[in-house]
Amino acid sequence: MFRTVRFTALVALALSLSSLTCWAGAETRISVLYPESAPAFVKLYQTIVDGMTQAADVRLQSRAISDNDSPEEIRGWVNANQSQVAIVLGDVPPALVASLAVPMIRGADALNDNTQSGVSLASSPAQMFDRLRQIKPDIERVFVLYRPQSSGWLIAAARAAAREQGLELAGTACEDAQQASAAIARILQQARPGRDAIWLTLDPVVPLHQLLPVLLRESWDKHLVLFSNNPVDVAKGALFALYPDYPAMGRQLAERAKRQAVRPSQGGPEASEHLRGAFNTRTASHLGIEPSDRVLKSFDRTFPEESR
Repeated sequence: MFRTVRFTALVALALSLSSLTCWAGAETRISVLYPESAPAFVKLYQTIVDGMTQAADVRLQSRAISDNDSPEEIRGWVNANQSQVAIVLGDVPPALVASLAVPMIRGADALNDNTQSGVSLASSPAQMFDRLRQIKPDIERVFVLYRPQSSGWLIAAARAAAREQGLELAGTACEDAQQASAAIARILQQARPGRDAIWLTLDPVVPLHQLLPVLLRESWDKHLVLFSNNPVDVAKGALFALYPDYPAMGRQLAERAKRQAVRPSQGGPEASEHLRGAFNTRTASHLGIEPSDRVLKSFDRTFPEESR
């Protein structure tokens, strides 16, 4: 009896391994949708799609969505491609893709929604903090503002990453721009020169169009490290930024789509893991930071001018 049960279990295991092997070699059929936009945005979307083609075992069909498209037309196109997953890039109205019959993930978007599946434009907190440590090892505390419903997922990952780096993550939850502005004022009052840093995420609760000039001025005057997800902030005076490498984001999206095809219930955003960097040498000099050649070479762009 024992031998019979054991033999049956071994046969079942062999069959399951065989099916996994077959699945591993099978193509995942993916439909990619993005909005008709200005040429610069279309080029960005196509760069991400090109990156998807570098992933193994995927078959892609892509399409721009216009204002004239209906949800029925889009659903019919996805079904005609026999797609297993849809990847939606950029600002596609949710109503146009809500009725898709396949798992949907998003990219080229900040994904300010804890429940949205996809790859965010937000950079990996672990890599952000690792780079911070390389540039200024004596930083002890990182301030960040966030809206829990928007960036709770990112802050949870950041808390774990901060512990790994021996950093204190001082996160302040805000519900609106007024609360964010008040929180920034408190942070600037208590921040310690040379020991504290302020992290600017993509959470829209922080009205950067109003607060960035204040933050840049105060960080300069008080010798605070200001780092960001946006290289434009570095051009304006922030110390450094890490931001997505878009072809690599395409590969990450394709790999996520392959996993989603097998486990459709897999949810939630994930940060971009393949990153480029920008560094402001003038700000570094003002803060008394002398980065090594190795650190400087780890950045793709330097401001105020390319020094490499």
